[in-house]
Amino acid sequence: MKRMVAIRIRGTVGVRKTIKDTLDLLKLPRVSSCVVIDDRESYLGMLQKAKDYTTYGEISHDALKQLVLKWGRLPGDERIDESFIKEKTGLSADEFITGVLNFEHDLSELGIKDTFRLHPPRGGYKDTKRGYSQGGSLGARGDTINHLLERMM
Repeated sequence: MKRMVAIRIRGTVGVRKTIKDTLDLLKLPRVSSCVVIDDRESYLGMLQKAKDYTTYGEISHDALKQLVLKWGRLPGDERIDESFIKEKTGLSADEFITGVLNFEHDLSELGIKDTFRLHPPRGGYKDTKRGYSQGGSLGARGDTINHLLERMM
């Protein structure tokens, strides 16, 4: 299994209710929000259903560490840092992130919010109506999702 990140690219004006419900189940409430998931069949089915509104791919260690440390928020919008991770889990940030990628730990152990709210990417989206394989921004990206995340952080 792999850890993946899903990012919402488009809004939901005029969208079918089933797709809105799928985006809610993925915990993607607004544009430029992202969530870390795994590649279970149920998640892959939801991503396939919402492929015209999201982009997704496999997240790297560095991107996940930067995402958690920069955009991880406790309820009440308090920021976290490496000392918080050490205090909460007894592990360094690198060890904890490696454990998350290897499914030994979960981000919920930190008590942070499930959804990360990001900035729109520097340089903008290429095209929000075409798939990634056709030169746009939507759908499966594979490892190149890390480049988009870097532009959004």
